[in-house]
Amino acid sequence: MTECTIKDKEGYFQIINFNLEAEDFFDIFQKIEDALRLKKQDLLLSLASIGVLYSSHLATLVRIHQLMHKNNLRFVISDISPEIMNLLQITQLDSIFSTYETLMDFKSSLKLSDEKAQPQMNFEWQITKDDKDIVNIACKGNMFSGEQLNKLEESISDHLNAVFNFSNLQSIDSASITFLDKFADNHSVSIAGASKELIEQFRQNTIYGKLKIL
Repeated sequence: MTECTIKDKEGYFQIINFNLEAEDFFDIFQKIEDALRLKKQDLLLSLASIGVLYSSHLATLVRIHQLMHKNNLRFVISDISPEIMNLLQITQLDSIFSTYETLMDFKSSLKLSDEKAQPQMNFEWQITKDDKDIVNIACKGNMFSGEQLNKLEESISDHLNAVFNFSNLQSIDSASITFLDKFADNHSVSIAGASKELIEQFRQNTIYGKLKIL
């Protein structure tokens, strides 16, 4: 029998190779607790390979739900057959579990949640130049990869010296740090007004040694 495992799916945990034999029930809770100690995220159980779920198994699923609820997380069930859904409705457990018709539906819900969680302020920048051919870029909002970052790169690519003012920058993503890293390979890059948190982000990347922090 293949051993049941808890797999990190980068955004949620998934119970893999979980069958309805009693021996799985003894250690599944310990495995879930061990996973949650490493990362707090929702737990998914796909019932794609299970055609029938008997009422004797529901107590175990309720216990898993209670464990996740105690950690302010969800126990999600997907790929539910009509027979199993009928059982959940009869026992009124459909109102307790987070259920999705397919695994793709659940993944789509995560993507939508991530999009809603993204900061609302757009990335804005303004360029000024001085007599020494130094380009000054005042940045505002959230410096994320996208059309605005691409336009900025095009606008400053011909200048050898650039000063980025991050006084009004709210956040920066990894793609933007990569952009600064590559830009600093062939340009002189100075950073003004960076927060302590942002400077620490730079320290954790190879880019830190390429920058002049003002």
